[in-house]
Amino acid sequence: MNQHRHPANRLLAWERLQRGWSYEEITERVRAEMARCGETDTGLTANTVRRWETGERWPDPRYRKHLVTILGKPASELGLLTTDELSLCPGIAMVDELRRLVDVIGNGGVDRASVLRSLVGVGALPFLAPLLSLDADETTELGGRGITDPDSYATIVRCHQRLYWATPASALYEAAYAHTQLGIGLLRGVDSGQRAHFAGAVAESALLTARLAFFDLGQAAVADRCFDVALAATREAGDHALAAAVLGHMAFAPAFANQPDKARALLAAALQHTWHGVSSTVRSWLHCVASEVEGRAGNGAASRHEVDLATSAIDSDSTAPEWLDFYDARRLNSFAGYAALAAGDRVAAADHLTHALDGLAESGSKQRSVVLADLASAHGDDGDRAVDYLGQALAALRADWYGTGFDRVRAVRPILGDSRQAAQLDEQITALAGATRSALPRG
Repeated sequence: MNQHRHPANRLLAWERLQRGWSYEEITERVRAEMARCGETDTGLTANTVRRWETGERWPDPRYRKHLVTILGKPASELGLLTTDELSLCPGIAMVDELRRLVDVIGNGGVDRASVLRSLVGVGALPFLAPLLSLDADETTELGGRGITDPDSYATIVRCHQRLYWATPASALYEAAYAHTQLGIGLLRGVDSGQRAHFAGAVAESALLTARLAFFDLGQAAVADRCFDVALAATREAGDHALAAAVLGHMAFAPAFANQPDKARALLAAALQHTWHGVSSTVRSWLHCVASEVEGRAGNGAASRHEVDLATSAIDSDSTAPEWLDFYDARRLNSFAGYAALAAGDRVAAADHLTHALDGLAESGSKQRSVVLADLASAHGDDGDRAVDYLGQALAALRADWYGTGFDRVRAVRPILGDSRQAAQLDEQITALAGATRSALPRG
């Protein structure tokens, strides 16, 4: 090994991946910026950028200034400064700047999520704990005490993940929310040797909290804040699989809001992470998310194509991360059914969805309401069967509330028109909505 080799530039690689850019794309952007400044193209290639990231080469100053511009971050947060150069920057300047940003955000001057995504760096995360805090009015006082047993925190995260499938969402949400908040404070006291492992557990906790907030309880604003925490922590952990999962989950929000381009951009960034030793099951799930994005956008053919990619990607021999308990080969059928519906193929949709329903274990009760609602849609030309499936979906929701399932029921309900049976379902929907609204936590 070359003794003059530089350390791998993980920061630069991560920023490129977060934007979903290939080596060729970032190369073209640097060239374009050089041309804008009237500088001569000196033969920069995608392979040169790759070598910057692996540490085989160090970027020349003429490139460093353009990387700062196109990535919108200072050189210190892109791994572009040497140890000697970094030593010239007093730490207090960083703290003062972050305090200034917190003040700006508190006064409504800057979008909080944008600041988080642009400023969070490996070295900055401890200082950003107040900014990342889920409660803006106070921060924990745990920093600096030291953590002697970080595995205990991760063990509780695992328990919360298992409880997700058998615990009322509102109750688990409160516990997961508090545990994420605790993790942010504890992270400041973890030594460097355990930091990445602990940050991964915080990311998992924040991701679970965000899922509960968004999919189960309809608390979109809280979910956004938790996703921000999770994404920041995945960078601290250096965990590409978790980063892909967070970005994939974040894509659902714009997809549900009829903003497919925003969802596609998030998924493109997520897929970039899968080229770094990530389980093929994660990649398969991302294609399923893309399938739903396209289905909601009315692109039936594209939706089915993504399902084909998901089917090709999944590998029964691939070891999926322990936290990936919300997707497997059996659940792929539910995405395939929705894609077939988007393509107008009710027969194929009914076949996929029936297999999906049969494949759901007891732990799949949340997804059951979604599959049943889609089966009602697949049998929209048979009023009695559609009513029966929607009735079963409402029964599943009464047993195990799932906000996304309830929204699906309401979206499918119009296919029944104004029949007497449909009116009875309306009464059940109204009653269930009222009972659930009063039990939801405040965002």
